Amino acid sequence: MYMDAAAMCCLGFGFLYVFSKYYVWGGVGLNFFICGFGFLWALPLKAIVHAIFEGEFHKLQINMTELTTNCHITAAVLISFGAFYGFTSPSQLLLVCLLEPFFMLINEHVVVKLLHVADAGGSLIVHMFGAFFGIAINIALNIKPKKLPEEHRTTSYMSDFGAMIGSIVLWVFWPSFNGALLYNDQTLQGRVLLNTYLAICASCAAAFATSSLAHRGRFEMIEIQNATLAGGVIIGMICPFQIDPWVSVLIGGIGGVGSSFGYAIYIFLERLGITDSAAVQMLHGLPGLFGGIFAAFAVLANNDNYLYSYNNGWLLETDSNRSRGDQFGYIVLACCSSLAIAIAGGLITGLLARLPLCPDVKTQDMLIDHDFWTIHSGCLIPEQKITRASSKENVVLGNDYNTSKSLILKLKFLQNIA
Repeated sequence: MYMDAAAMCCLGFGFLYVFSKYYVWGGVGLNFFICGFGFLWALPLKAIVHAIFEGEFHKLQINMTELTTNCHITAAVLISFGAFYGFTSPSQLLLVCLLEPFFMLINEHVVVKLLHVADAGGSLIVHMFGAFFGIAINIALNIKPKKLPEEHRTTSYMSDFGAMIGSIVLWVFWPSFNGALLYNDQTLQGRVLLNTYLAICASCAAAFATSSLAHRGRFEMIEIQNATLAGGVIIGMICPFQIDPWVSVLIGGIGGVGSSFGYAIYIFLERLGITDSAAVQMLHGLPGLFGGIFAAFAVLANNDNYLYSYNNGWLLETDSNRSRGDQFGYIVLACCSSLAIAIAGGLITGLLARLPLCPDVKTQDMLIDHDFWTIHSGCLIPEQKITRASSKENVVLGNDYNTSKSLILKLKFLQNIA
């Protein structure tokens, strides 16, 4: 299960974030950095957060459970990265990697330990938290959609193809991600895999149908890349529950349809001046929130679901005196807690990222690789126009490699003469 979760983080998110025409290296490369740093930093950070709440340090046992938990923590940072994708420098991204897991672990402790609300697939504590954390960072950084260069926000045939590969990788491994932490109960883990499988298949079919109906018989690639996965997010909190198969299919279908139509909200956010680079609200934020709401009502419908929602999922009894109505209220409170901590933590992190210690990216240099990667002449994209605020120059490449190479050599020759 650890390998599946790690593959989702490294390969799934990595390929998904190559959708931007001029930020392919930044998408997959910085995603790789977040995985490497996040997997490592989460280990000591868990001991620190535990000491804050318990009052003393304890040695952390490094085992498969901890490694898998690291993947969930890192996934939240990767989701946030999608919100401010292309807008931050590596130093600002490092600050996010340092602080966001801290806020996430605090929220996880509040939800799981204090409120006793289990979230096996991370609908609240991973997906919704990461999405709203990233949006809050954009607000704090004052990233305005109207100020971004339109030519840098475009996609290409091949970049969308690479992102589609990422979606397929995520789709295949999502059931393992939701059930990764329930390895010591094979019966329960099997139920998690089955419910997630049904939900994510339903969201895939529903997303294709909705996109075709909404666009007069044609599919919109950005909707297919994201809405097909919404079933895995929305079922994450409910997947250990005892529900009929048709319920899983219905919930997944609602996720696929809602995520497809949710791109109207994406346009609404842009009009409000809120930027969401990779539309993470449509895939993670809103489906995660609705997953928590559906879990709350599922608790009211069945007493066994109350038991599964109270503790770690595999315990069949509890010493709690709560009623199902009480647990409903605690799940709603967990939704509010996750939203509040995510937004507050994102705003704090974004404000710190604006300090002089963290060099920022000029608006005209956003969503292009050339400020932080060495782009060799053979890697340049034909017909690519790059506007760089730092040099205040426009470089237009020719229609083929030879023309591009000739232009670069002439520019170097002129610079040497000067």
